[in-house]
Amino acid sequence: MAIFREMNNFKDWYSVFWKTKHYKNNQVCYNSAKPRNNQVFLVKQGILLVQTRNRQGEWTNAEILVEGDVINIESLKEARNEWDISKLIQYQVVAQGAVEIYEVEKEFLLSHVYVDPRKYHQFFERTIIQLINFSLSYTISNKKPKDKIAWTLFRIAEKVGQQFEKDENLILLPSFVTQTFVSEMSNTGKSRATEAFRELVKCGVLIQQHNDKMIDFEGLSHYLEQEVFTDYSAEKTLK
Repeated sequence: MAIFREMNNFKDWYSVFWKTKHYKNNQVCYNSAKPRNNQVFLVKQGILLVQTRNRQGEWTNAEILVEGDVINIESLKEARNEWDISKLIQYQVVAQGAVEIYEVEKEFLLSHVYVDPRKYHQFFERTIIQLINFSLSYTISNKKPKDKIAWTLFRIAEKVGQQFEKDENLILLPSFVTQTFVSEMSNTGKSRATEAFRELVKCGVLIQQHNDKMIDFEGLSHYLEQEVFTDYSAEKTLK
């Protein structure tokens, strides 16, 4: 990502404004209860899980962050009391394996954006995509379990999936993506998630072989286009 290449080329004196921090598996990297609005946290390397509290007060997985994602996206806004994110929602970000994070002084980052905004186009583009995904997830949360599970699998496949060497259309999911994980991320009850998994396996979208879980990406994309996103298409809106 361009912004990381720029950071790696910073001169020594720039280290006053940014630093790299390393985290181990399951270590909490950020908690919104202790906001640091003067800094922007960016994923340099590794996988992180965004967790929120459920009704029982337990931390559950809600989102995946990978290289290039902003961890504390609310830090990019100007401080206004009516939009104090820490009062509206509590979340924490936990390392899934070894992780490296850039901690960048907000004013330093914004000043460089001002000087040469084109270099940071990819940074803004990625941030916009994060927000779009959040919005879509909220909209689809009212859909049936199968649709919510399908959308969640799509997000996971794009974030951390790997192409299966024998078939580029098949996406291999990492071992931490269990049925419980997908159930939490899609905000679907376990029993309904189990039923949705069975339906997706039956229609060939989800493939389970031994301990491996794979996605037929073309089939999943087609399902989402036909069964989920048609409700929000421009053609349907205009009718």
